Amino acid sequence: MDSHPTADAAAVGRLLKIIYFVLFATVGIYWVILEMLAPSLEPRDPGPLKTILQGLGAAVGAAVLYLRFSRIPSAIDPTAPDPAPGLGRLRMYYILSFALTEAVALYGFVLRLLGGAREDAALFFLAAAGLFLLCYPRLPETLGPRM
Repeated sequence: MDSHPTADAAAVGRLLKIIYFVLFATVGIYWVILEMLAPSLEPRDPGPLKTILQGLGAAVGAAVLYLRFSRIPSAIDPTAPDPAPGLGRLRMYYILSFALTEAVALYGFVLRLLGGAREDAALFFLAAAGLFLLCYPRLPETLGPRM
């Protein structure tokens, strides 16, 4: 294999890691902002909104797990002579996973601002952190040295 696909893979890997760390850090920033905006907010029952957001969070979490464990591993065909299309798919799946994971944290943010308990919102943030940890970007060994 020549050095060009390895260089492309390294560039994709760097880009994915930058996006990953920025979005993962943003989840923590959301929590800090939430604590500044609603530190003394009295929890009140948000009614069916809590159940709706929990359902959305679970569905989005399931979609992230599907992308991470089904689509991402099969994005690149190791026998393909040109890895560029696979790298493009891999990049798209990872970025989609990151964005969807960010949405889970935002559901918790919204729930807390609308009067939900801090503990209820914290579950969304913990779920987002767990999903981010599962979605750390890794490229297949066949594309060159590990990043």
